[in-house]
Amino acid sequence: MLEAVVPWVADALVLLGLLILTLAVWGVLRMDNVYASLHAASKTTALGLGPLLIAAGLENGTILLRGLLVLGFLLLTAPVAAAAIARAYWRKYDQTTRPSNRQPEASVDASATADQHVASPD
Repeated sequence: MLEAVVPWVADALVLLGLLILTLAVWGVLRMDNVYASLHAASKTTALGLGPLLIAAGLENGTILLRGLLVLGFLLLTAPVAAAAIARAYWRKYDQTTRPSNRQPEASVDASATADQHVASPD
């Protein structure tokens, strides 16, 4: 009896994983900035791959153990990778959110430059 139920459960888990990953792709394409897209991708990676890995391991216990190890690794590394990507993007493109880290810009006095005007040779 249990052997007849396992393929149905595996199919349901595959469909669930594919649904979650499809929603993740839709979220990445739908979000308007990099941070929201990164959030949508990183949160659903482990949630979508979890059912797929468990479905792959339902027939064989060693594959299930490997799938759970991969899932644990994803749960540990996905937030770290997302934070690193967000920080790299912030450093390169979007440093306006924390003005305390910006270097002070040199101010130019207009009257000082007018007095130091050098005539160009004709």
